[in-house]
Amino acid sequence: MLRDWGERDDAVAAAASCPMTDCGALALACRPADGTGRGDTEPWEFLCPRCGVDFIVPEEELVIQWVPMDCLLEKIHAA
Repeated sequence: MLRDWGERDDAVAAAASCPMTDCGALALACRPADGTGRGDTEPWEFLCPRCGVDFIVPEEELVIQWVPMDCLLEKIHAA
């Protein structure tokens, strides 16, 4: 995961709930943006900060996804 989020305009981040019973902690993941402004369809990999389990979540099941501001503006200008 990136340490300095403020300097990374080329990255997207997402959050998901841990699937382990009695855990449910919010896990965060970050990866490079695809640069096209389109959504990435690859599943996201997470590491739970509470119980330490690795898990994978499809994009449609994410709790939230953050994208770089330039990707949002690119879609507005293209409309």
